[in-house]
Amino acid sequence: MTLIPPAAGNLEGQAVRIAFQRAGRRVLAAPEVHAHHQARIAAAMPMPGSEALQAAVVDMLHACPPEPELFAELMASPDMTQRLPAHVHAALCVVAQSGTCLPRVTRWATRWCILATPSLDVPRRALLCGTDDSRTLAAAALHAILAGDRQAENEFLEHCQATFDTLAFMLVRRDLLKRKKPLDTRWDVVAAALENIRSPNT
Repeated sequence: MTLIPPAAGNLEGQAVRIAFQRAGRRVLAAPEVHAHHQARIAAAMPMPGSEALQAAVVDMLHACPPEPELFAELMASPDMTQRLPAHVHAALCVVAQSGTCLPRVTRWATRWCILATPSLDVPRRALLCGTDDSRTLAAAALHAILAGDRQAENEFLEHCQATFDTLAFMLVRRDLLKRKKPLDTRWDVVAAALENIRSPNT
């Protein structure tokens, strides 16, 4: 069993991804044009999770000339307040109303960004595996492990240790412990490895 979820295989999912990619190409062609960023934000709305939407907003706040009133109106929309994590939304609202551009290197950039770049003060796991992927992977791994799939369990533990995916590891381990499922020593080994790579910035 392969735990890493494949890209959306249905036509609707593919169409959503293609639309987002096309909007990104228009942004790259003219990064200063606000309308292109707005179109990319709209294309990000149907995307699963919040990372693509966050990336579209971050790229806009980095590349577009500051327009505090326009940006503040955008950030106040229900789509933004409901889709973005609360702490991310709050931070980007401050930037939107500051009258200054977001730096190219910023902790708010995600792997979907095409103009801004994640800074090194974000968890190393986030540079390799986004939170949306971690949660999806954790759900798939938990289902497989509870079904007794030892290969899936091995793949999951190897993934967590290789990519520093502490979020997925924590989610699955916590659920298994709640269900009083016995965990062998490999879980302790991975937990210790993840703890050892933690730093004040993670």
